[in-house]
Amino acid sequence: MKENAIRQKRLENGELLEIFDLSRRISDDAFIVRMKAEINIQVKADMFLREDLNGFSIQDIIDKVGPTVAYVYEAERNFIMEQDRDAVFQSLVDTFFDNIVPYLSKPVFLKKMILKKFSD
Repeated sequence: MKENAIRQKRLENGELLEIFDLSRRISDDAFIVRMKAEINIQVKADMFLREDLNGFSIQDIIDKVGPTVAYVYEAERNFIMEQDRDAVFQSLVDTFFDNIVPYLSKPVFLKKMILKKFSD
């Protein structure tokens, strides 16, 4: 776990999801509540079928995007009162886990994320 990660989860596809609390105070009694989720995906040949690569090689992909591709998701809420900070942060995390993590857990996500970075 990275030093400032507050939670981690091993996804069904084997990747490690880390959650970070990047909230900060903006006044005496208010915060920007900010949640960051990150997955560092290793580019591996066994993720792809030949037809997935459209004539490119794994080395072509690694040369362009590097040996790992980072998926990063961030959500924030502004001007949250101090007494509500923890509940709002937990709500951001819960929404992310309910709506996005099921897709991130699928093996196809890894391949699609890498190919999207490669084509950008």
